Amino acid sequence: MKKTKLLVLLLLVPALIYAGGSSERDENVTTVTVWHSNSGLLEDAFNHLVEEFNDSHDDIKINAVYQGAANDVLTSVNAAALAGTELPDIAQLDATAGLDMMYAPYLVTVEELGVDTSELIPSAYAAYDSRKGHIGVPFNASSLLFYYNADLFEEAGVDIPRTLEDFIETAPVIYEKTGVYAFSGVPTTYELVSFLGSQNGGTFITDNRNGHDGVSTKVLFDENGTFRTFLDKWKALYDTGAVNNLTSGVSSAFYAGGCASMLASSSNLSTALENTEGLFTLGVAYVPMVDEKATGGVNIGGGCLAAFNNRAEVKEVMEFMISSSSQAYWAENTGYMPVNANTIESDAWQAFTAENPLYSVALEQALSSNESVIGLWIPSAYQVYYSFQSTIASVLAGEMSIDDAVSFMADMINTNLKEYARQNG
Repeated sequence: MKKTKLLVLLLLVPALIYAGGSSERDENVTTVTVWHSNSGLLEDAFNHLVEEFNDSHDDIKINAVYQGAANDVLTSVNAAALAGTELPDIAQLDATAGLDMMYAPYLVTVEELGVDTSELIPSAYAAYDSRKGHIGVPFNASSLLFYYNADLFEEAGVDIPRTLEDFIETAPVIYEKTGVYAFSGVPTTYELVSFLGSQNGGTFITDNRNGHDGVSTKVLFDENGTFRTFLDKWKALYDTGAVNNLTSGVSSAFYAGGCASMLASSSNLSTALENTEGLFTLGVAYVPMVDEKATGGVNIGGGCLAAFNNRAEVKEVMEFMISSSSQAYWAENTGYMPVNANTIESDAWQAFTAENPLYSVALEQALSSNESVIGLWIPSAYQVYYSFQSTIASVLAGEMSIDDAVSFMADMINTNLKEYARQNG
């Protein structure tokens, strides 16, 4: 459909924007517009996939449009829907979009689009399950990893911490023997989904399965004690004097040798390897468990491809992006985990990870994790993200007790949930 005809239809029937999307057709070619958030090395890899698709299709072409960070893509999608302007056919969204998309009338679920998901890793696909169906297919899947300077750990003569209790013992040894902080950073929601969710084999931070089964009505971490347990261990780690409370510039400090370890997404792996080459030996490991009972593992994060147009061409693009070959190329060139089960079983992937073993760690960690450890879908997600960080920092600085911190965060999130329910009820 040409833009001029689409504009006329939109003026006559505004609701068509929710079903029509932005695919443009002429007699021979359909253009599928994809809004994405990839930059740097990620954009190079994404553009390679786009070019590969376009070169192999005469009748369908992908128009890839960079929209900024993941939250910028969501903002653009919501703004277009609110204004009644043209939505993309596909948008790359992260977990913070889950709540909006679960109730968006303009979203086309994976089931409605009819995408073949039979080759997807179940836990990766489950990350985008909601009460209305799957809001998208996993594409840039990642998990939290423990990045460490292997040279400093060797110099200190310590092992990689399996639990925070282990780290409480070894962090001061690293600091004393190397003169470098053992760890830098203050956890946010991103880290807490794993640190809280992994406890007792797998728990939820809020009810309704962290918001996937409908808008959460209350937090659970105050009742089940997971936030308190984490804060007890984290404060003990900080009190060793070997932790630097950086809230920004953590990766830069790590690359420069200013700290021996950090927590970051597996999607940072290619960048980390590039930035540490020739400086020190990079290592990655599973995220340390809070304690011996915290066996749930980590959630699969990253992002998905969500559809806003129910057409065969959109389905074909989605299936191409999650195909075995596409996911192999994407994973090998970015550090994201492949979401296609056939990719990880292929000889090519086995050969790649044998030569590049760091790329297999995140996937092994994710596959060994409990599927109940999933992302948190709540309103005011970014406000909560930074509030967790500032609250933890206040505890570490002695400005707030652990009990007060638990109550403060529970009250804050519960208030947000009640306000959201009032405004959207």
